[in-house]
Amino acid sequence: MKRHRSLPCAFLIASMLALLPGCGSDRVSGNSVETENTVALGILPVDSFLPEWNRPASHLTVATLRFDARNFDFSRSSATGRGLRLERMDSTLLPFEIVFWDSTASRGRLRVRLDSALLTRGSRIRIRSRLPQANFANSQATWQGIPDAQRLSLTSVLVDDFEHGTLWNRLPDSSLWYSSASESCSVSSPFLVPAGHGRTGNALAINYRAPQQLFRFSLLGSRLGTKPNSLRSLDSLVFWARGSGSLSAAFDHLYGITGPKSWKSNMPLDTAWRRIRIRPEDLDPADGVGDNYGWKAVRDSVTHLTFLVNTGSELVIDNVRLYGIDRDDLH
Repeated sequence: MKRHRSLPCAFLIASMLALLPGCGSDRVSGNSVETENTVALGILPVDSFLPEWNRPASHLTVATLRFDARNFDFSRSSATGRGLRLERMDSTLLPFEIVFWDSTASRGRLRVRLDSALLTRGSRIRIRSRLPQANFANSQATWQGIPDAQRLSLTSVLVDDFEHGTLWNRLPDSSLWYSSASESCSVSSPFLVPAGHGRTGNALAINYRAPQQLFRFSLLGSRLGTKPNSLRSLDSLVFWARGSGSLSAAFDHLYGITGPKSWKSNMPLDTAWRRIRIRPEDLDPADGVGDNYGWKAVRDSVTHLTFLVNTGSELVIDNVRLYGIDRDDLH
């Protein structure tokens, strides 16, 4: 008698596919909020999107879901993500927020609230779409009960606070701070100094000379990872600065020593500390001047953070932090 050896293998493959986004059951019914247009887009193992650094000692956390064309069919969602919902396997709704959703670019990001029952190994959640009559995203409910310190660690990354006594930054893939100068300019190597002027602890400084000429700068910079990073969800860059001259802050996509950038230029420095917050919408419009091609040109491939100065002699920076991203955005 001929044996059907292929059946167990086929069953195993089908079971594995059911765990992948976009490969789950196509139609689900029976819940009071479901309609014939409700589509199950995928079943997501919590272990697949919850990194070890975000496994809290407490009973509650918020995890980030990242979607692109490789793991999600954006044709099955609205342009803005409206109508998405996340739920437990028993169809109970889970609070979540939409960080961004761009169906045209096939990129999306959600943050979902996970309690102790979902923090156990092997837990799964489900994502559904095509619910135009309702939007289940709720940022307030997502973060309710999450302490401020935990929220800060989940939605921002400290580039450096200069309190560890070295010139290596604080990023997951740590890199050295470096300095450089264009033609006819000069700059010292970066060095740690007491922050002073009303601030405690250490800061990072350079001494420089850069005349007021077009595209003549001295700079202080650091690499943000070992490869280009998507900072599309960036809320803001925040840092403290003092010194003399004019400061520009740039997000660069460098290959070698050159490449496109997006920057906020010509911010005056003073001997007093100044807290500077730069949001993507604050960056200069793209004009090609100095390789400034605008935020949209570099936001998905940022390699370096750079502070450029001219018409002065000193730059001191402290507490550099990126808001709106987490440490998994920097590789």
